Amino acid sequence: MIDNLLFWSGLLLSIPLSAQINTEVQIFQPQVISNGQTFGITISPDGSTAYFVNSCGGRQQLEIMQSEKKNGKWSVPTPAFFSQKGMREIDPFISPDGNTILYNSRRGTADNKEKDLDIWMLKKQNGKWSQPFPVDAVNTSEQETYATMASSGNIYFGVTKDGGYGGGDIYVSKFENGKYQTPTNVGFPINTDKDEGNCFIAADESYMILSANGYSSNFGGFDLYISFNNNGKWSIPINLGNKINTADNDFCPLIAQKDILYFSRSRKEGEKLIENIYYTTLNIPLLKAMSGMQTAPVLNSAFPDGDAYGITFSPDEQIVYTTRSNEARTVCEVYSLQRNTIGSFSNPQKIDAWNITANVSNPVVSHDGSFALLRISSPGKNPDLYISRKDINGNWQKPTALPRHINTEIDQYYPELTAENHLYYSSNGDVFFSEYKDGDWQEPKPVKELNTSFSESNIAVSRDGKFLVFLSDRTG
Repeated sequence: MIDNLLFWSGLLLSIPLSAQINTEVQIFQPQVISNGQTFGITISPDGSTAYFVNSCGGRQQLEIMQSEKKNGKWSVPTPAFFSQKGMREIDPFISPDGNTILYNSRRGTADNKEKDLDIWMLKKQNGKWSQPFPVDAVNTSEQETYATMASSGNIYFGVTKDGGYGGGDIYVSKFENGKYQTPTNVGFPINTDKDEGNCFIAADESYMILSANGYSSNFGGFDLYISFNNNGKWSIPINLGNKINTADNDFCPLIAQKDILYFSRSRKEGEKLIENIYYTTLNIPLLKAMSGMQTAPVLNSAFPDGDAYGITFSPDEQIVYTTRSNEARTVCEVYSLQRNTIGSFSNPQKIDAWNITANVSNPVVSHDGSFALLRISSPGKNPDLYISRKDINGNWQKPTALPRHINTEIDQYYPELTAENHLYYSSNGDVFFSEYKDGDWQEPKPVKELNTSFSESNIAVSRDGKFLVFLSDRTG
């Protein structure tokens, strides 16, 4: 059922992303800008000015540099006009309209004593830049880093602080009524108990590209990912593939000229950091299409051995039910897990009322949560479909077999329910349908439009019953 949906979407995503989403990765302006100790570039909307960080091969000396493009050539870099020497300033960013610069500075009080990293800003008015000033509504006693700005003025940035998901998280401070608001955590699935940061936000906030080290698809170090904004909810981040991401740290993403991705890559050689700026063309529309197919390993933390399959949810989606089995599938048991604060599921509990034999599997909960169907095998018999109802206290009751017009001498498995409780299930390699009428399931009929001489099974049905997805070994 649902686990097979994840299988097929995973199979499609196994096609190398690098062959689909980007052109060849190239180093940006070797020797002139990328000299082995640079990272974090931003480019003005007209493409004439670039700001980036000179790292001097480490993190003890950091300075923002600038270069001008004249007659198609980038000039020899000089210290940025707003950078204060000795303050180890980083992460410059030019707003989409070109009238704001953000960067991170350790500037402190009037005596210029170094403090934690804060977000600073410059504004351009009448063609002239203001003096830098801190964004006080955003800055705290923690380290705020890599701030980028949408056309709305909203600022996205990274910070590690109490109250987050753990590690570094991405936050947003919205610009409303001419003021920056208290930052809010962008939440799961962007933020996890690992580190996320270096977020580039699209001008229209339709997507973000971020650097993270804790997602399951990581190649090593920090990798770059993209997530799309779907009506205010961020999609599961997609890894940008193994041409962009490496075992080194890949970070500081920037999109310029609509589809050119600039990013930095850093590795350590001895005591020195070797880091350069790279660029490639990114196929963002394809990535958006793929984001709808992306999956997340929601049960990995509870069952790290990967021995769980098939899921069904409670109506409020706060409880998931799944089957856990041994490798040979001779022992199958159904567990419930609670949704935790980061969106995955934990605290597995075996449902004793359901596990009446050594082989109970394929749970599906009705859409009102009042009953569940299961596949149960008894010794010496083919598996049948059973129903378990909740009592008045909300406790699951001992399952009882469905009528014999459903359960035949041949095996029945993978039940699935529509919102009206109509039943689909598999038997002997075919899909069957039974209408739910007057509180009972009617005589099942084979779904002729699906069934062939090949095997069809493992159905997942939309709630309105208008489409379904199934598993088949047909060849065409």
